[in-house]
Amino acid sequence: MRTLLSLTFWLLVSNIIFSQECVQLEREVKTMGLTERINVNLEDMEPVTLPVVFHIIHKGEGDVTNISDEQVLSQIPALDTGFRWGPGVDTKIQFCLASRDPDGNPTSGITRHNGTSLFGQTYAEHGIASSLMFDGVSDVTLKSTVGCWNPDEYINFYVVSEINGNNGGGGIQGYAYVGGYSNGPNGGCGDGIVQLYNVTGTTGTLKLGREQGETAVHEMGHHLNLYHTFTANNGTCVETNCETQGDQVCDTPPTTTNYSCDASVFGDCPEAMTENFMDYTPETCRETFTVGQAERMWEHLLAEKQQLIDSYACIAPVDYDMAVTAAYYQSPWCTPYQDVWVTVTNQGNNIIGVADVEVYCNGEQYVETIYDLAPDAGLSVLFEDVYVEDAQMIECQVVSVVDQYPDNDYAWFEIEHTDGDLMTITVETDVWSNETDWWLYDSAGEIVIADGNYPVFSQDIVFTYEVCIYEDCYDVVIEDSAGDGFCSFDLDNDGVCDNGGQGITMYVGADTVFQTPFGAEFDVYEGSFCNTLPACPLDFDGNGTIGNGDVVILLSNLGCEGPACTGDANNDGIVNVLDLLEMLSLVGTCPPEQDFSIGTYKNLVVGDTLVGSLFGGKPKIYDVSGRRVEGPIESLATGVYILRWKNETKKVFVQ
Repeated sequence: MRTLLSLTFWLLVSNIIFSQECVQLEREVKTMGLTERINVNLEDMEPVTLPVVFHIIHKGEGDVTNISDEQVLSQIPALDTGFRWGPGVDTKIQFCLASRDPDGNPTSGITRHNGTSLFGQTYAEHGIASSLMFDGVSDVTLKSTVGCWNPDEYINFYVVSEINGNNGGGGIQGYAYVGGYSNGPNGGCGDGIVQLYNVTGTTGTLKLGREQGETAVHEMGHHLNLYHTFTANNGTCVETNCETQGDQVCDTPPTTTNYSCDASVFGDCPEAMTENFMDYTPETCRETFTVGQAERMWEHLLAEKQQLIDSYACIAPVDYDMAVTAAYYQSPWCTPYQDVWVTVTNQGNNIIGVADVEVYCNGEQYVETIYDLAPDAGLSVLFEDVYVEDAQMIECQVVSVVDQYPDNDYAWFEIEHTDGDLMTITVETDVWSNETDWWLYDSAGEIVIADGNYPVFSQDIVFTYEVCIYEDCYDVVIEDSAGDGFCSFDLDNDGVCDNGGQGITMYVGADTVFQTPFGAEFDVYEGSFCNTLPACPLDFDGNGTIGNGDVVILLSNLGCEGPACTGDANNDGIVNVLDLLEMLSLVGTCPPEQDFSIGTYKNLVVGDTLVGSLFGGKPKIYDVSGRRVEGPIESLATGVYILRWKNETKKVFVQ
């Protein structure tokens, strides 16, 4: 078992390591490698800071590909570490997230674009295409549609969901033209760096082996005119002219492509510099450029990018500016209440001592106060239980008395809400929890949720998940790499597990829709279930309409708290008068019963003393707050009333 695990881990890691790091694209006109070059001595160069802007092209506002500001911000220190602050050569080049946009206004240096809305299913299914050989939105189309900031004064990063249809997985992780690309005024939108969302930065949504932000370091090397160290060597370890062959840098030894920190494992050249950022070695050993590479980048900057060196984009145009830069929620979601995270950024030059962050949705206002936000810092502010049902947007605003630029204080974000059921999943593994993987598929074969490879010896831990399911049929697939399923020990080998875990259980409300037997032994366990949404969501009595019977059930559960309470019409966790009002507001969305009028129960309130004495007295009438009111019914004020007779609720009616 342990040997199999080690092999599986190695295959997983090797798939990442051996995947093609990037596409080294050639532009139409090369400036380096010509006979006339600027002579640069790295020791004579003064440090320079180059402005960067990130364009996030995601699949939807709540999608995982819409990475957080914090993840983007973490990429800048990773770039600086690679180029200047790390253990390698100080190239005297560092980077900033742009604080000033091309119009001179304050900016966070981050723009966001819904690629699915802009490019439809082509982007949703394939992402960006590095060339016409692949399906996907073409490089030029995506960049020109999203809009590049003047490439002479900014370095544009395009963070995408997938490249050449790789679904954010193996294959190309990023690409850039060597030395940039000129296809129009100011370098055109072809200039810039493309990379996957899950290789960007050092925190957030990242894949195994890509946690140090070095994909951007590698691609930035290309952008500043560096080739791969193994370029054009014809599979040999010999260069007769280091200035025109290979990567055209003389202090990088000739090499073939290396995939390991030890050149002798997979490489052919014993002198290979496996620690160089421009090879394909793992992040764990890449840590440096050479002096020659640094001087080549400086030659390119001085020859073609002087405006980038002189750019004011790293300097904020105002001292105090707080901006709303992003909002996140889980999408699509099926409950009326949603947690919302709003990112605000200090885009000025000074600390902002206090500010209010406000959210508006469905006519409700939510306010949180933040303190002492430093320049260039972003903060994600959590708003819990925002009422989003049927809302088209979330509106956000930041308020600070010192703010000098009000144009970015307000933003709105589209929100998607879909009717469905919230399903809770619990996973209780056996001792060998690392052997378990599971998937939930919808009827189209798409993965709804999945997880696995839990920390070993997690038997006493309950892993809990929540996911929305809709009117559909679902398949559950569970795999155990050792073939013993959720059984730790079957001591007498009688097929009955003596020690193990409950496995996987799925609940919708109080109903169990899927459950594995305790200690089930298997290689692969499969099951299925279907979920049906009621034609009328508040049809508690199941007769296909909203009516008096449903209201009676609701009222019989007044005060009930928890997810299993029948009658919680607004899903706030408690049954109260607000649920009754919610139900009445939805009459007409389903075929309503014709019993919200005074109707057939009117005979109970006739002033027949004989009826009263023989059958339990005269019925009592209450308003929705529980106060008793006196008839006659015809004289009651407009409103909702409850009629009780013989201590039972007989009728809810609208006057």
